[in-house]
Amino acid sequence: MARRSGGYKGRRSREPRLHPIRENDKTTMLNLSKLSAFRYDIKEIMSHYEIEESAATSVMASVIAKSSRISIDSARAYVLEQEKTGAYPKEALNEICNLLDRFSKLR
Repeated sequence: MARRSGGYKGRRSREPRLHPIRENDKTTMLNLSKLSAFRYDIKEIMSHYEIEESAATSVMASVIAKSSRISIDSARAYVLEQEKTGAYPKEALNEICNLLDRFSKLR
């Protein structure tokens, strides 16, 4: 009776086993299952610091878009850039960054 060697699996037994290269690593992004809670909290921050309505909606939309599509780091950089232009105070920046950290997820 012949011994089974496991069969041919796409490579010869003397060739090394090659693993596929991972092209995309995971990045931290906004947790979309908690998007409504994130929107509520960021609106509360904006209203607490009495930020102008037009600037607040623009910043909120951009932060949500950047954090859900690109990464939390890009959203944090955008928030820092807006704070330097004077759109809102430094305390609001810290709260928004903490909020981004709280609602982040590896994707």
